[in-house]
Amino acid sequence: MLKKLLRYDFKAVLKYWWIAALSSVVLSFGGGWCISIFTNEKDLPEALYVVATLLMIVVVLGLVAFAILTTILIFSRFYKNFFTDEGYLTFTLPVKRSQLLNSKLIVSTVTSTLTGFVVIVDIIIMFLIPYYKIIFEKEFWRVIANEYILEIFNFKEYGIYIIIYLLEALVLLILFTIFTSLFMFSCITVASIIAKKAKVITAIGIYYVANSIFSFVVQMFWLFGMVSIDSWLMNVPEENTFGVVALIVFGLILSMSIFCAVLYSIQYWMLDRKLNLS
Repeated sequence: MLKKLLRYDFKAVLKYWWIAALSSVVLSFGGGWCISIFTNEKDLPEALYVVATLLMIVVVLGLVAFAILTTILIFSRFYKNFFTDEGYLTFTLPVKRSQLLNSKLIVSTVTSTLTGFVVIVDIIIMFLIPYYKIIFEKEFWRVIANEYILEIFNFKEYGIYIIIYLLEALVLLILFTIFTSLFMFSCITVASIIAKKAKVITAIGIYYVANSIFSFVVQMFWLFGMVSIDSWLMNVPEENTFGVVALIVFGLILSMSIFCAVLYSIQYWMLDRKLNLS
């Protein structure tokens, strides 16, 4: 049954998302043209710079709008499917509420990841157009490899840690996406439980209050915790630094996993026990 739920949820979100994604790619070509104008050493007409500046503003706003639209599509689907008149039908289906939640969470995580990937592709396109001659030169990559990558990492001794760091970064990114989705789901659910009217506005208010508190806690941890960790790393032998950093990141992964599990449990409990559609 989860496969059917995923099919319907993906269909509902992606039927609009792909149009926005394609539009952002088209805009990225315009952004690349703008950058090529700005970096051109020739004396071009002033009007061309004005047009390029205006178009660049449109490109940036378009990419931001694409990310915002993705968020709206994901969470409006969650709200409409659960907490509007459609919710009466949704919760009468012969489906476990965990499957309903899992479907929304998977769609949110996948769509958000795809959005991030498309934005990265857009940025690459924008810089590939004006600098393609430099980028495709072998000398460019030789300099990058020899003067930057090899300078930072000794591949013979520490090359394995690059792979570990990349895998850890990928896992952290996925966990952060899951956490963000669950955080928004919880805000919407709480608003739908406590508010009879203006549920969307209530959800936005709860989100900003909760996000402000969470951001404050994270900033305090960064201010005091990271300073302490940095001081501690200064006393670690240089040959052990890479391994210690990998362990610290692994600790962050475990912490984020616990946060996600707790938030998922709370969200499921609210859907299963506290939700009243009468």
